[in-house]
Amino acid sequence: MYDTHILTDEGCRSVWENGRRVGYAVNLTINYYRGLPLSCVDEITLVVDGEPVAPEDMVLQHRDREYPYLAILQDDFPTDFYWRFGEKLRVVVKKPGGIPQGRHHVKLTLGTRRSYTPTMVATCEKTLTFA
Repeated sequence: MYDTHILTDEGCRSVWENGRRVGYAVNLTINYYRGLPLSCVDEITLVVDGEPVAPEDMVLQHRDREYPYLAILQDDFPTDFYWRFGEKLRVVVKKPGGIPQGRHHVKLTLGTRRSYTPTMVATCEKTLTFA
């Protein structure tokens, strides 16, 4: 139901550190009509221009905090970090040189679990414009 809305053009850009491009970022919205703890995210898979992004290269930024993607998949990840409906979850992909400005094809798979229901998997493919 929310598949076409989970990947947003807003905030797509290269990430810079010390004057060098070190990666790029995309923003996601949740695939559920309510919010969920980040610990309920079972899967974030990105494919950019046909190239799969390695899970260890992804960092999630949420409410001025930063988490390696693989950390949220651990059983001991805290449950008090809440991703509300309508909020953006920023995914930073570590990639030397970032991504060239312009349009890129992005495929996202987002899996979340909720009480009493199976994991809901949403997939969205869009051509996004990166600044």
